Amino acid sequence: MSSNMPPITRMLKTWREQRDPRAVPGFTARYGSRQRKGLTQRDMADLTGVTEGYYGRLERGQLDSVGNEFLESIARVLDLDEAQRTHLWLEVYGFAPPPRPHPDPSTIDPVVSVIVHQLPWPAYTFDHRWDIRVFNEHAARDYPWMLHGVNVMIWALTYREARLQLIDWEETWAKPMASQLRLSGKANPDDARLNEVCEEIRQSDEIARRILDEDVTTVTHPDSHRRRLYLPHQEAENEVEFVAFGRLLNETRLMVVMPGSIRQGVKDTMPSSISQVLEGIPGMPASA
Repeated sequence: MSSNMPPITRMLKTWREQRDPRAVPGFTARYGSRQRKGLTQRDMADLTGVTEGYYGRLERGQLDSVGNEFLESIARVLDLDEAQRTHLWLEVYGFAPPPRPHPDPSTIDPVVSVIVHQLPWPAYTFDHRWDIRVFNEHAARDYPWMLHGVNVMIWALTYREARLQLIDWEETWAKPMASQLRLSGKANPDDARLNEVCEEIRQSDEIARRILDEDVTTVTHPDSHRRRLYLPHQEAENEVEFVAFGRLLNETRLMVVMPGSIRQGVKDTMPSSISQVLEGIPGMPASA
């Protein structure tokens, strides 16, 4: 690579050429299988929601005005670590980026946190604003946005890469989730953070704004819902089932995202006596 290239050109070109397209959930389904690693400038433009010319000018260091969300989308698509993200901001803006959002430690329930990290499936805790508090390594593996963001609704409704990962995005995912958000807003009209989440969604994406403000879908919770999506490094569609719990003491909410075909696998991981109860043994009915 030529040493005459501007630093931002060398950095972005290196990072996108090292990125495995299969690690971007849904990439292969939309763009086809690739024989080697690397994202093109056209890929980056499409994945971040800009034109190829606009992205190319950024990579050549020729953009005078760049939005924070555009840089954040680049950081997510390329899965930049904190040092890489900081270097990107310094090259574009001349100053370090704001800290990535992290939950207030005082809001983390230690009991539920232990449960989350012990589970063999993707799991996370969240509040009525859908700000994530704790997530386990399985969730980070399947939903890499969690390493870069904190709010489930903002991700699902406004991140461009969510529409790549979530199959039948508008009908199966966006409308039910927006319905839940509207319901929480009605129940908590004076909650500043919840209002902030809703306003960010409205300002970030016109389609999401329309769904949030005008759609009439009515869903109270996703517990037991089964939906389809793509997972990193997997070309086939995957079905997942949401299993939701709530702690009475502090309203901590726990979500477990289980593979749709997990039921037999669950029994295989349990002690034999529990598996027998689930299946039903002679003289003893199966658990409800």
